[in-house]
Amino acid sequence: MTGIQDPASAVKDEVHILSAGYSVHRKPFVSNQRDGIQYYLLRLQTEGTCQVWQEGRYVTAEPGDLLLYRPGDAYELRIGSQHEALPPDADTVYSGDYYLMCSGSWMDAWWERFKRPGIIRVGLDDSWLNIWREIFRERRRLHDNLQEIGDYLVRVLCLSLDRVIGDLADLGSFPQKPRFSYMVQRMKTYIEQNASEAFTLQDLADHVGLSTSRAGHLFRETFGQSVMDYAIEVRISMACERIRFGAMTLEQAAESCGFHSYSYFHRTFRARMGLSPREYRDGKLGSLEKPQVHGVT
Repeated sequence: MTGIQDPASAVKDEVHILSAGYSVHRKPFVSNQRDGIQYYLLRLQTEGTCQVWQEGRYVTAEPGDLLLYRPGDAYELRIGSQHEALPPDADTVYSGDYYLMCSGSWMDAWWERFKRPGIIRVGLDDSWLNIWREIFRERRRLHDNLQEIGDYLVRVLCLSLDRVIGDLADLGSFPQKPRFSYMVQRMKTYIEQNASEAFTLQDLADHVGLSTSRAGHLFRETFGQSVMDYAIEVRISMACERIRFGAMTLEQAAESCGFHSYSYFHRTFRARMGLSPREYRDGKLGSLEKPQVHGVT
């Protein structure tokens, strides 16, 4: 019989979204649950600041900071001055955030994978924010809400967070949230998202608000290679996939991956992969698997 899920398997992989949305505060606000919450709480600060109680002290959360709580954790949130409210037509806000409250056995297993920090800087990159937005949109659907979609979006969100935590652990900066570790992760993400375009070191430096010399030095010091060398690795990885599994010509694949000269692409590919693009397309490696290029996942 098909279409029926094993109940034991269903229980094992449960995710229950209790509440999710976007919250804006234009007036002072206090929430005190020092006795401990009964769910997992993920809260991403997007505007303004707030103060939260963690490990016996108040911590200030700024835009790009993610707050993490598990069942039983004491939670206290303070926003704005208790003596002053913004005018009704004010354009600014004391605080804005995405929040997610959930429970379930999948969440229990996920939490135990890492030592979770109470606060971690993940940034406000659109690739990250879009997951929050999709969870929020799915929860707002009244007539065609599919619980499974929301559940899997939560898993994507949590596993994406694991990637951030894993990267910071590799940099030796976890569980702190140092400014420069956050910046090099933003640079790395920028390269991966824009590798197929003709970007410059100046573009990258402007993206993170550093000088070109500082950005280049910081990236090399962290990853042991230059910005452009990493960009080439990403482009080669993209080319491997498109050459082997796509219908493009070799010249088209090269151009679509950011190589605007086929001769340069050919030389670079052979130097990095040990064979020509055509040999790679013909399966000279004896495997249909894409080779792993360092630094690219």
